[in-house]
Amino acid sequence: MRKMLENDISSLNLGKNLVTKLKENEINSVYDLCNFSRMELSNIGIENNQIGNIVVELQLLGIDLKKNHAKRNTSINSYLK
Repeated sequence: MRKMLENDISSLNLGKNLVTKLKENEINSVYDLCNFSRMELSNIGIENNQIGNIVVELQLLGIDLKKNHAKRNTSINSYLK
């Protein structure tokens, strides 16, 4: 799982435009992406349908976005120890 979190976001099936937009916002790895909530992604200009695609791709890996914008994503921290 740790290696999966370290993968570049281009390894996800998100489409070139979305990957470019994420990288412009310094979201380069799956781990970086998991540290964002839906609201935070929306605030940087990611559309709701794109956020839905991100959620599906992460769920296929068994991980998810941060649940609350004010807290950390505790579900992925256990994989990094």
